Amino acid sequence: MTSIADPIKRSQRYQNLLSDLSSGDKTILLDGPISTELDARGVTMSSGRGRRAPIDDQEALIQVHMDYINAGARIITTHTFGGNRDKLGQDFENLTRGAVECTLEARRRTGTDDRVIIAGSIAYHTAQGPGKYDPKQDPKSWENDINDLVKLLKSSGVDVMLLEMVGGPTFTVPIIRAVQASRMPFWVGFSAAYAHNGTGLRVYDNPGTPVEDALPDLIRISIEGEYGAFKNDGDSGVDIIGAMHCKPSALGRVLEAIKTHGWDGPMLAYPDDVQGWDPSISKVVTGNDPVDVYCDHCLGWRSDFPKCTLLGACCGFSVRHIAALNQRLGV
Repeated sequence: MTSIADPIKRSQRYQNLLSDLSSGDKTILLDGPISTELDARGVTMSSGRGRRAPIDDQEALIQVHMDYINAGARIITTHTFGGNRDKLGQDFENLTRGAVECTLEARRRTGTDDRVIIAGSIAYHTAQGPGKYDPKQDPKSWENDINDLVKLLKSSGVDVMLLEMVGGPTFTVPIIRAVQASRMPFWVGFSAAYAHNGTGLRVYDNPGTPVEDALPDLIRISIEGEYGAFKNDGDSGVDIIGAMHCKPSALGRVLEAIKTHGWDGPMLAYPDDVQGWDPSISKVVTGNDPVDVYCDHCLGWRSDFPKCTLLGACCGFSVRHIAALNQRLGV
Protein backbone atom coordinates (compact mmCIF):
# COMPACT_ATOMS: atom_id res chain seq x y z
CA MET A 1 0.00 0.00 0.00
CA THR A 2 1.34 3.43 -0.95
CA SER A 3 2.13 5.86 1.88
CA ILE A 4 2.93 9.58 1.74
CA ALA A 5 6.24 8.66 3.35
CA ASP A 6 7.20 6.64 0.26
CA PRO A 7 9.62 8.29 -2.19
CA ILE A 8 8.22 9.85 -5.34
CA LYS A 9 8.45 7.54 -8.34
CA ARG A 10 10.55 9.47 -10.88
CA SER A 11 11.85 7.47 -13.83
CA GLN A 12 15.38 8.08 -15.11
CA ARG A 13 14.12 9.69 -18.31
CA TYR A 14 11.92 11.96 -16.20
CA GLN A 15 14.84 12.90 -13.96
CA ASN A 16 16.83 13.75 -17.09
CA LEU A 17 14.02 16.07 -18.18
CA LEU A 18 13.98 17.80 -14.79
CA SER A 19 17.72 18.30 -14.98
CA ASP A 20 17.40 19.95 -18.39
CA LEU A 21 14.54 22.16 -17.19
CA SER A 22 16.27 23.22 -14.00
CA SER A 23 19.39 24.38 -15.82
CA GLY A 24 17.35 27.20 -17.33
CA ASP A 25 19.35 26.98 -20.55
CA LYS A 26 17.05 24.64 -22.47
CA THR A 27 13.49 25.07 -23.67
CA ILE A 28 11.42 21.89 -23.71
CA LEU A 29 8.28 21.45 -25.81
CA LEU A 30 5.03 19.82 -24.84
CA ASP A 31 2.60 18.64 -27.44
CA GLY A 32 -0.52 20.50 -28.57
CA PRO A 33 -4.25 19.68 -28.69
CA ILE A 34 -5.36 16.13 -29.30
CA SER A 35 -9.14 16.34 -29.72
CA THR A 36 -9.06 19.08 -32.34
CA GLU A 37 -6.27 17.28 -34.21
CA LEU A 38 -8.36 14.12 -34.25
CA ASP A 39 -11.37 16.14 -35.35
CA ALA A 40 -9.42 17.60 -38.27
CA ARG A 41 -8.54 14.05 -39.31
CA GLY A 42 -12.14 12.87 -39.32
CA VAL A 43 -12.26 11.35 -35.82
CA THR A 44 -14.85 13.84 -34.67
CA MET A 45 -15.86 14.72 -31.13
CA SER A 46 -19.41 15.54 -32.22
CA SER A 47 -19.96 11.96 -33.37
CA GLY A 48 -18.50 10.56 -30.15
CA ARG A 49 -15.61 8.96 -32.03
CA GLY A 50 -13.05 11.42 -30.66
CA ARG A 51 -13.65 10.40 -27.06
CA ARG A 52 -13.60 6.71 -28.01
CA ALA A 53 -10.42 6.99 -30.09
CA PRO A 54 -8.28 4.95 -27.63
CA ILE A 55 -10.50 1.95 -28.46
CA ASP A 56 -12.03 2.58 -31.87
CA ASP A 57 -9.43 4.72 -33.67
CA GLN A 58 -6.13 3.76 -32.10
CA GLU A 59 -4.05 4.25 -35.23
CA ALA A 60 -5.32 7.81 -35.70
CA LEU A 61 -4.56 8.65 -32.07
CA ILE A 62 -1.11 7.05 -32.21
CA GLN A 63 -0.36 9.05 -35.36
CA VAL A 64 -1.29 12.32 -33.65
CA HIS A 65 1.11 11.53 -30.81
CA MET A 66 3.84 10.53 -33.28
CA ASP A 67 3.35 13.73 -35.27
CA TYR A 68 3.90 15.79 -32.13
CA ILE A 69 7.03 13.83 -31.23
CA ASN A 70 8.37 14.30 -34.75
CA ALA A 71 7.51 18.01 -34.53
CA GLY A 72 9.82 18.31 -31.53
CA ALA A 73 7.64 17.64 -28.48
CA ARG A 74 9.42 15.89 -25.63
CA ILE A 75 6.25 15.54 -23.54
CA ILE A 76 3.09 13.98 -24.93
CA THR A 77 -0.17 13.91 -22.99
CA THR A 78 -2.66 11.08 -22.72
CA HIS A 79 -6.07 11.47 -24.37
CA THR A 80 -7.76 11.46 -20.95
CA PHE A 81 -8.53 15.17 -20.56
CA GLY A 82 -11.74 15.39 -18.55
CA GLY A 83 -12.10 11.63 -18.56
CA ASN A 84 -13.49 9.91 -15.46
CA ARG A 85 -15.93 7.16 -14.54
CA ASP A 86 -18.84 9.61 -14.36
CA LYS A 87 -18.31 10.76 -17.92
CA LEU A 88 -17.19 7.50 -19.56
CA GLY A 89 -19.29 4.95 -17.67
CA GLN A 90 -18.51 1.28 -18.27
CA ASP A 91 -15.80 2.11 -20.82
CA PHE A 92 -13.80 4.20 -18.34
CA GLU A 93 -11.07 1.66 -17.63
CA ASN A 94 -10.64 0.46 -21.23
CA LEU A 95 -10.54 4.02 -22.60
CA THR A 96 -8.07 5.20 -19.96
CA ARG A 97 -5.70 2.26 -20.34
CA GLY A 98 -6.07 2.48 -24.12
CA ALA A 99 -5.17 6.17 -24.09
CA VAL A 100 -1.96 5.50 -22.18
CA GLU A 101 -1.09 2.56 -24.42
CA CYS A 102 -1.44 4.80 -27.50
CA THR A 103 1.15 7.22 -26.07
CA LEU A 104 3.49 4.36 -25.19
CA GLU A 105 3.12 2.90 -28.67
CA ALA A 106 3.85 6.29 -30.28
CA ARG A 107 6.99 6.53 -28.18
CA ARG A 108 8.04 3.01 -29.17
CA ARG A 109 7.46 3.61 -32.88
CA THR A 110 9.47 6.83 -32.86
CA GLY A 111 12.36 5.21 -30.97
CA THR A 112 12.19 7.76 -28.16
CA ASP A 113 11.65 5.52 -25.12
CA ASP A 114 14.64 7.01 -23.33
CA ARG A 115 13.65 10.63 -23.97
CA VAL A 116 9.92 11.31 -24.40
CA ILE A 117 7.82 11.76 -21.26
CA ILE A 118 4.22 10.56 -20.97
CA ALA A 119 2.01 12.96 -19.00
CA GLY A 120 -1.27 11.61 -17.65
CA SER A 121 -3.88 14.30 -18.28
CA ILE A 122 -6.32 15.06 -15.43
CA ALA A 123 -8.86 17.87 -15.65
CA TYR A 124 -11.86 18.84 -13.56
CA HIS A 125 -14.49 18.38 -16.29
CA THR A 126 -17.35 16.02 -15.53
CA ALA A 127 -20.49 15.12 -17.43
CA GLN A 128 -23.58 16.58 -15.83
CA GLY A 129 -27.08 15.63 -16.85
CA PRO A 130 -29.70 12.93 -16.16
CA GLY A 131 -28.23 10.48 -13.69
CA LYS A 132 -24.99 12.44 -13.36
CA TYR A 133 -23.75 14.06 -10.17
CA ASP A 134 -22.70 17.66 -9.64
CA PRO A 135 -19.24 17.65 -8.02
CA LYS A 136 -20.08 20.81 -6.09
CA GLN A 137 -23.01 19.00 -4.47
CA ASP A 138 -21.39 15.58 -4.27
CA PRO A 139 -17.66 16.12 -3.68
CA LYS A 140 -17.13 12.59 -2.38
CA SER A 141 -18.20 11.02 -5.69
CA TRP A 142 -15.91 13.46 -7.50
CA GLU A 143 -12.99 12.49 -5.28
CA ASN A 144 -13.66 8.77 -5.79
CA ASP A 145 -13.64 9.28 -9.56
CA ILE A 146 -10.36 11.20 -9.40
CA ASN A 147 -8.73 8.54 -7.22
CA ASP A 148 -9.76 5.88 -9.75
CA LEU A 149 -8.29 7.90 -12.62
CA VAL A 150 -5.00 8.56 -10.84
CA LYS A 151 -4.59 4.88 -9.97
CA LEU A 152 -5.30 3.81 -13.56
CA LEU A 153 -2.89 6.33 -15.06
CA LYS A 154 -0.16 5.26 -12.64
CA SER A 155 -0.62 1.53 -13.22
CA SER A 156 -0.76 2.04 -17.00
CA GLY A 157 2.71 3.57 -17.14
CA VAL A 158 2.65 7.39 -17.28
CA ASP A 159 5.76 9.27 -16.13
CA VAL A 160 4.01 12.25 -14.54
CA MET A 161 0.52 13.49 -13.70
CA LEU A 162 -0.56 16.67 -15.48
CA LEU A 163 -3.27 18.64 -13.66
CA GLU A 164 -4.98 20.76 -16.30
CA MET A 165 -7.47 23.63 -16.05
CA VAL A 166 -6.78 24.07 -12.35
CA GLY A 167 -8.95 26.79 -10.86
CA GLY A 168 -10.84 26.96 -7.58
CA PRO A 169 -10.40 24.67 -4.56
CA THR A 170 -13.63 22.66 -4.96
CA PHE A 171 -12.24 20.63 -7.83
CA THR A 172 -8.54 21.16 -7.34
CA VAL A 173 -7.80 20.11 -3.77
CA PRO A 174 -9.13 16.54 -4.23
CA ILE A 175 -6.99 16.16 -7.36
CA ILE A 176 -3.85 17.35 -5.57
CA ARG A 177 -4.67 15.09 -2.63
CA ALA A 178 -5.05 12.09 -4.95
CA VAL A 179 -1.80 12.61 -6.87
CA GLN A 180 0.17 13.27 -3.69
CA ALA A 181 -1.17 10.02 -2.22
CA SER A 182 -0.09 8.17 -5.39
CA ARG A 183 3.56 9.26 -4.87
CA MET A 184 3.81 10.18 -8.54
CA PRO A 185 5.39 13.45 -9.67
CA PHE A 186 2.89 16.03 -10.87
CA TRP A 187 2.58 19.36 -12.65
CA VAL A 188 -0.08 21.99 -12.01
CA GLY A 189 -1.52 24.09 -14.82
CA PHE A 190 -3.63 27.02 -13.61
CA SER A 191 -6.30 28.38 -15.95
CA ALA A 192 -7.89 31.82 -15.86
CA ALA A 193 -9.77 34.26 -18.06
CA TYR A 194 -10.74 37.90 -17.94
CA ALA A 195 -14.21 38.46 -16.48
CA HIS A 196 -16.83 39.63 -18.99
CA ASN A 197 -17.72 42.55 -16.73
CA GLY A 198 -14.17 43.86 -16.87
CA THR A 199 -13.39 43.18 -13.21
CA GLY A 200 -10.13 41.36 -13.83
CA LEU A 201 -8.71 37.88 -14.09
CA ARG A 202 -10.79 35.04 -12.65
CA VAL A 203 -9.97 31.36 -12.16
CA TYR A 204 -11.53 29.08 -14.75
CA ASP A 205 -13.97 26.93 -12.77
CA ASN A 206 -15.11 29.65 -10.37
CA PRO A 207 -15.55 32.90 -12.30
CA GLY A 208 -16.28 34.86 -9.13
CA THR A 209 -12.82 34.23 -7.65
CA PRO A 210 -9.87 36.46 -8.59
CA VAL A 211 -6.68 34.63 -9.49
CA GLU A 212 -4.84 36.38 -6.67
CA ASP A 213 -7.30 34.92 -4.14
CA ALA A 214 -7.20 31.32 -5.41
CA LEU A 215 -3.53 30.77 -6.21
CA PRO A 216 -1.75 31.25 -2.85
CA ASP A 217 -3.52 28.39 -1.06
CA LEU A 218 -3.42 26.05 -4.06
CA ILE A 219 0.31 26.64 -4.58
CA ARG A 220 0.91 26.09 -0.87
CA ILE A 221 -1.09 22.83 -0.89
CA SER A 222 0.79 21.66 -4.00
CA ILE A 223 4.13 22.23 -2.27
CA GLU A 224 3.35 21.41 1.37
CA GLY A 225 0.28 19.17 1.21
CA GLU A 226 -3.21 20.04 2.39
CA TYR A 227 -2.27 19.88 6.07
CA GLY A 228 1.44 20.62 5.80
CA ALA A 229 2.63 17.00 5.65
CA PHE A 230 5.50 17.96 3.31
CA LYS A 231 6.24 21.40 4.75
CA ASN A 232 9.51 20.68 6.52
CA ASP A 233 11.34 17.79 4.91
CA GLY A 234 8.93 15.90 2.65
CA ASP A 235 8.54 15.66 -1.11
CA SER A 236 5.01 16.50 -2.24
CA GLY A 237 5.78 15.50 -5.83
CA VAL A 238 5.11 18.85 -7.50
CA ASP A 239 7.89 19.68 -9.96
CA ILE A 240 6.37 22.27 -12.30
CA ILE A 241 3.63 24.89 -12.00
CA GLY A 242 2.43 27.03 -14.86
CA ALA A 243 -0.42 28.48 -16.88
CA MET A 244 -2.55 26.28 -19.14
CA HIS A 245 -5.65 26.82 -21.28
CA CYS A 246 -5.40 30.60 -21.02
CA LYS A 247 -5.74 33.12 -23.79
CA PRO A 248 -2.35 34.58 -24.72
CA SER A 249 -3.54 37.95 -23.39
CA ALA A 250 -4.03 36.47 -19.91
CA LEU A 251 -1.28 33.88 -19.72
CA GLY A 252 1.56 36.21 -18.78
CA ARG A 253 -0.44 37.60 -15.87
CA VAL A 254 -1.10 34.09 -14.59
CA LEU A 255 2.62 33.29 -14.74
CA GLU A 256 3.36 36.49 -12.83
CA ALA A 257 0.81 35.55 -10.15
CA ILE A 258 2.33 32.06 -9.81
CA LYS A 259 5.77 33.58 -9.35
CA THR A 260 4.48 36.16 -6.87
CA HIS A 261 2.59 33.66 -4.73
CA GLY A 262 5.33 31.25 -3.80
CA TRP A 263 6.55 29.20 -6.76
CA ASP A 264 10.23 29.46 -7.63
CA GLY A 265 10.67 26.33 -9.74
CA PRO A 266 10.32 25.58 -13.47
CA MET A 267 7.16 26.94 -15.12
CA LEU A 268 5.15 26.02 -18.19
CA ALA A 269 3.12 28.06 -20.69
CA TYR A 270 0.33 26.33 -22.60
CA PRO A 271 -2.06 28.79 -24.29
CA ASP A 272 -5.31 28.11 -26.10
CA ASP A 273 -7.26 30.01 -28.74
CA VAL A 274 -10.78 28.82 -27.93
CA GLN A 275 -13.47 31.31 -28.87
CA GLY A 276 -16.46 29.34 -27.60
CA TRP A 277 -18.60 26.23 -27.99
CA ASP A 278 -21.10 25.59 -30.78
CA PRO A 279 -23.82 23.32 -29.31
CA SER A 280 -25.40 22.81 -32.73
CA ILE A 281 -22.40 20.78 -33.86
CA SER A 282 -20.97 19.89 -30.41
CA LYS A 283 -17.69 21.45 -31.36
CA VAL A 284 -15.14 23.86 -29.92
CA VAL A 285 -14.90 27.06 -31.93
CA THR A 286 -11.32 28.23 -32.22
CA GLY A 287 -9.62 31.28 -33.62
CA ASN A 288 -6.97 31.17 -36.27
CA ASP A 289 -3.88 32.39 -34.49
CA PRO A 290 -1.11 32.49 -37.10
CA VAL A 291 1.94 30.37 -36.47
CA ASP A 292 4.27 33.35 -36.21
CA VAL A 293 2.02 35.09 -33.67
CA TYR A 294 1.93 31.95 -31.53
CA CYS A 295 5.71 31.62 -31.68
CA ASP A 296 6.16 35.30 -30.78
CA HIS A 297 3.94 34.84 -27.70
CA CYS A 298 5.94 31.81 -26.56
CA LEU A 299 9.29 33.47 -27.06
CA GLY A 300 8.00 36.49 -25.15
CA TRP A 301 7.02 34.38 -22.13
CA ARG A 302 10.35 32.58 -22.31
CA SER A 303 12.13 35.94 -22.21
CA ASP A 304 9.95 37.55 -19.54
CA PHE A 305 10.02 34.51 -17.24
CA PRO A 306 13.46 32.83 -17.37
CA LYS A 307 12.12 29.80 -15.48
CA CYS A 308 9.34 29.27 -18.03
CA THR A 309 11.30 26.55 -19.78
CA LEU A 310 8.37 24.39 -20.87
CA LEU A 311 6.15 25.48 -23.78
CA GLY A 312 3.18 23.88 -25.53
CA ALA A 313 -0.30 24.67 -26.83
CA CYS A 314 -3.93 23.60 -26.73
CA CYS A 315 -7.14 24.05 -28.71
CA GLY A 316 -6.84 26.50 -31.56
CA PHE A 317 -3.27 25.46 -32.26
CA SER A 318 -1.87 22.35 -33.96
CA VAL A 319 1.10 20.16 -34.82
CA ARG A 320 2.36 22.81 -37.22
CA HIS A 321 2.48 25.39 -34.40
CA ILE A 322 4.67 23.09 -32.29
CA ALA A 323 6.88 22.32 -35.30
CA ALA A 324 7.29 26.03 -36.07
CA LEU A 325 8.16 26.83 -32.45
CA ASN A 326 10.70 24.03 -32.44
CA GLN A 327 12.27 25.56 -35.55
CA ARG A 328 12.28 29.08 -34.11
CA LEU A 329 13.93 27.83 -30.92
CA GLY A 330 16.44 25.72 -32.79
CA VAL A 331 15.84 22.94 -30.27
